[in-house]
Amino acid sequence: MNNDILKLNVSTNFTLANNNEADINLNLTPPSMSTTGSVNGIVYDTNVLTGNVVPGATVKVFNADGTPFAHTITADDGSYTISDLPIGIYTIAAVKDGNYLSIDTLLTISNALPVTINLAIINNDIINKNIVYGILRDSITNLPIDNVEVALYKVNGEEKTLIATSKSIADGEYVLDKIEDGTYEVVFNKAGYQTLNINNIILSNGTMFNASTNLTSLIGAINSTVSGIVKNELGSVVSNAFVGLYKMVDGVETLVAVTYTNALGKYMFGNVVEGDYFVKAKLA
Repeated sequence: MNNDILKLNVSTNFTLANNNEADINLNLTPPSMSTTGSVNGIVYDTNVLTGNVVPGATVKVFNADGTPFAHTITADDGSYTISDLPIGIYTIAAVKDGNYLSIDTLLTISNALPVTINLAIINNDIINKNIVYGILRDSITNLPIDNVEVALYKVNGEEKTLIATSKSIADGEYVLDKIEDGTYEVVFNKAGYQTLNINNIILSNGTMFNASTNLTSLIGAINSTVSGIVKNELGSVVSNAFVGLYKMVDGVETLVAVTYTNALGKYMFGNVVEGDYFVKAKLA
């Protein structure tokens, strides 16, 4: 054990002549106690006894109230050191590549002697799942659109299965996570906007697919409709009757759309632009 606990003290300079007597007195003072310490250790995967060392892991020290204090990165052999920690009580944890943060471990710094704490990161299998995310904006204003319904379908040949749904928030963002590998279609829908599909999205091994897009507003762009019921001379509805929509331009009529009545004799033309029209119908 080193018993030399006193500081080396130095006298003032003095000169000796032949047969002189020098009276040199020294006052020794104990060294000041260190107010900082350090922590070191090794980060393993899964288990500190059987796991492999983890290079490039982030090790972080937190104050007792949970606020971050200091951090470092493990070396190639999984080792780390964090110095200049004031005497006190802390917690310490490690993480890497999206795995779960390791369980907080109590760290007490009471003197200058280093404290050794080995840590084990916790594997997160969910990190290998896929993510579809993005920002939805108005195609005209480029402003974000909130409350858009986002539906994710898994596609297997002609079969589509609803897997997950979400809604965009105020800044237009949405996220769908924990998605299995496969081929998908995402559908965006909100009242006042055209429904939009993004098809053939192939996800595998932790893909993060950015499905940001612009939606087209129907406000101010919704054209008119023409609808009605076709009956015969007896007042009975006529199903499957031909109905033609004709537009008049400069006295010339042009057939612009055709439909047929349903079982109740009803018909409708949608998305009809401004203009002069008339409807013609006949029995099938």
